[in-house]
Amino acid sequence: MGKLSAFLRLARIEHGVMAAFATAVGCAVGAGGWFSVEAYRLMVAAVVTVAVEIGLFVFNDIFNLEEDKVNAPERPLVKGEVSLKEAVAAGALSLALGSALAATLGLLPFLLAMLAVSTGMAYNARLKRAGFPGNVVVALDTALPFLFGATVASGARVPILAYMFTLTAFLATLGREILKGIVDLEGDRRAGIRTVAVMRGVTLAAKLSSTMLLSAISLSIVALVFVKESALLAYTTLVSVTDALFAYVSAALLLRSDKATAERGRRKTLIAMFTGTLAFAAAA
Repeated sequence: MGKLSAFLRLARIEHGVMAAFATAVGCAVGAGGWFSVEAYRLMVAAVVTVAVEIGLFVFNDIFNLEEDKVNAPERPLVKGEVSLKEAVAAGALSLALGSALAATLGLLPFLLAMLAVSTGMAYNARLKRAGFPGNVVVALDTALPFLFGATVASGARVPILAYMFTLTAFLATLGREILKGIVDLEGDRRAGIRTVAVMRGVTLAAKLSSTMLLSAISLSIVALVFVKESALLAYTTLVSVTDALFAYVSAALLLRSDKATAERGRRKTLIAMFTGTLAFAAAA
């Protein structure tokens, strides 16, 4: 159990589960409803998502090993609970499994899975230190499961609602990533990570983060036009909670763009993204 627990922590399995749920939501949107989803394809798509997430997170720790020895000494690789050789094998196997299974789902799902793998590995290897480009990659890979799931269910005939949910998730995540740059300002500056906050200051970072969050709110409201009448009440209720939290964080950042405000905002945006995903699920 000790080795298994270490591998699960290395893989950050909870992120894979959340991504798999986003993929399921995308499948439901693409299929026209939860009861129209083909169970087998949904299951394969979920496994692909989890496998890719595991592979990318494992390689993230591999690339960050020296940095984690200082900043995250509790990580399994640093503590020696998992060897570097074992981690490389596990990461490569996970990415290979995800890629192979994605190929069985069709061309578009395969291409989207490969986009996630390539951008995620680029982030691990180089883009994390690039700041804003790295933020964009994280936002893209967080949002892609919605579109991936939709293509699994509908091929190229992706409903506009799936595109809107994907873009909304992208903007919200990008806003949150820029916000995290304010929280981690001093550590990022010492590590040479070129975030917006480091390069252009916390005031501009706060404004840009707020702009992304407010844009996500706007898209979630526009999406009401495309939500089925039977799902309108549930979607509106859940997305109202999400939008209220994003609006609060945006206003707080614009009024006071310091680390404490950003840290409180970071926690609230995590809750908002969870309720937002539930809203998307209710609208499917």
